[in-house]
Amino acid sequence: MSVDPTPQEVRAAGIERSADDDRAYGWVMFAALLLLMLGTMNFVEGLAAIGNAHFFVHDAHYVAGSLKFWGWVVLFFGLGQFAIGLGVFVGNQFSRWAGVAVLAVNVIVQLLMIRAYPFWSLAIAALDTLAIYGLIAYGKRIAES
Repeated sequence: MSVDPTPQEVRAAGIERSADDDRAYGWVMFAALLLLMLGTMNFVEGLAAIGNAHFFVHDAHYVAGSLKFWGWVVLFFGLGQFAIGLGVFVGNQFSRWAGVAVLAVNVIVQLLMIRAYPFWSLAIAALDTLAIYGLIAYGKRIAES
């Protein structure tokens, strides 16, 4: 024997499920927007580093490479982040996992570039970490719906 739920129980369950779906959608869209923004910013930042712009701290010693080298690295990561952000927007699961990988690598790259602009690198690394959380924790729910 099955007992049918009351309308209040159905409404409460529907609101709770809807809130979870909204939260999942919000986190994934946050990650997609962040990938698009980071991709754009990293592209511009890479161009500035390649051109030796006055934005960066000169005479800084890097763990590996030079400012121009890291400029090229960040430029290509920016292009990849932008393309993957578009894929996350359309709900592509490959883009979701590629976004996690690219964001994780970008955290490392930003921390290696910390000598050029310390506060900016830490801020980008923190945003990357939040986007990784959103893609891992809630990305599968979006794909299933």
